Amino acid sequence: MKKRSKIILGFIVILFVLVLAIIGGNLFIENKIEVALEESLEKAEFEYENLNASILGRSASLSKAVFKKNGIQIYAEEIELDGIDILAYLSNKKIQISSLKLIKPEVTIYTEAQKEKKKDSSKNGDSTKLDLLIKSVEVANASFKMAKNDSVKNQLFASIPSLNMQDVSADKESLKNGFPFNYEQLQMASDSLFFNLNTQHDLFVGNIKMDSGSLTFSKINIKPLYGKQEFQQHIPYEKDRFDLSIEKLVLNSFSWNLKNDSLSLLSEKVKIANGDIKIYRDKRVKDDTRQKPMYSKMIRELPIKLKLDTIKVKDLAIQYEELIKAKRGAGKVTFKNLDASIYNITNMGISKKDFPRTDIDVQTQFMGEANLNVNWNFDISNRADVFTISGQMDRISSEGINEFLKPALNVKSEGGIRDMRFNFTGNSQRSTGDMKLIYDDFKVEVLQEDGEEKNKFLSALANLIVNNEATSAEKEQKNIKTQRTQTKSFWNYLWKNIRNGALKSFI
Repeated sequence: MKKRSKIILGFIVILFVLVLAIIGGNLFIENKIEVALEESLEKAEFEYENLNASILGRSASLSKAVFKKNGIQIYAEEIELDGIDILAYLSNKKIQISSLKLIKPEVTIYTEAQKEKKKDSSKNGDSTKLDLLIKSVEVANASFKMAKNDSVKNQLFASIPSLNMQDVSADKESLKNGFPFNYEQLQMASDSLFFNLNTQHDLFVGNIKMDSGSLTFSKINIKPLYGKQEFQQHIPYEKDRFDLSIEKLVLNSFSWNLKNDSLSLLSEKVKIANGDIKIYRDKRVKDDTRQKPMYSKMIRELPIKLKLDTIKVKDLAIQYEELIKAKRGAGKVTFKNLDASIYNITNMGISKKDFPRTDIDVQTQFMGEANLNVNWNFDISNRADVFTISGQMDRISSEGINEFLKPALNVKSEGGIRDMRFNFTGNSQRSTGDMKLIYDDFKVEVLQEDGEEKNKFLSALANLIVNNEATSAEKEQKNIKTQRTQTKSFWNYLWKNIRNGALKSFI
């Protein structure tokens, strides 16, 4: 055989062996991946349509993969892995991957099955061994939903067009935490979110964006499931019916952590802009006699750890309606163009000596005409729930006052208030303070039950009691004492303080 022919034949043999080695290697790698999947997902249902692996490209892909375990179901149209460190896995079972891409994953969690899983896991310890590092994770066109089971309405649904993470790692220690892996960077965009808050309200969010330490929510809506009248048929006692919309909520310098089932949320600056909140309460429904905590206690005892350094509220509108008798309609209180600065909302480091005081400054327009400024502070770490609240309101007409007084208390006023200033200090039990009131020819009329016609006898009696010595009176009251009703909210407490001061001024 000629030398040239021998070289060609040798080349063909080497090429043939190399091809066989590559094919064999690919088959070997595919087999190893299959074995690894079977070992890792021993107690789960896992199916896929195709598995392809390339030893030269150090890549693998799965198509139409379905994972089911303990009420968790994950489907992915395509799973692509690139830059697989084959030697690291073969030598010490370390999983190191340059990039993982999930295309159209659909994640579903059934909470009833999850409860059963917790019961089982308390009996059987988890001996999972894992050492995983993925440099880059990309998720495209994902969806996430949560429900009690597959035959009821979703409790939660989110559409996530894109999600990217860098340096994702997991090991035996991370699996013990509520969040089973760690990451260095996270970018995420959602174009819709739905959450069933309770049996009376749903939450909708138009867009969510998380990027470079900021988290932005756009077009937030809380919608009642029933109209004002039907709502009362679905509550066991007095409850507020909320109809809320907020254009934007932004958390800057945002971070979060989930460790040992404890969630922590931190942000240096929160912005809330362009909101409209409507609250309706029917007082004809039986009272909720449970004790109501002060806001400081509510924050202190939150099930999550919270640290919000500064919250800025811009252009908020609040309307509160209260129905006492159907014939008179609902009394209404409104706050428009509300701006607020809130500092130090936190329940972290409660035992520190230098624990920061919470300060709240509010500027708003009361009943569409009176400028109202309020300064409020409290110490979340203080178990007595000590607080101080002061405010100043300028001129308000009788028409503005009567929007609430007439339907709620069956009383109609004449004249108006030119200026009101108050300052109260208290705790969860009682408060004291002072109040200054300047009013013009203030008179009251007690109405008949229909809320329209004047009750002349009671009106005359009321005006004998009300002190109207001058058309323009200035009254300053000291040592106004108020006992808090423990089954009522802080706002009822504040109202009682102001009411007691007003009564001392008028009588």
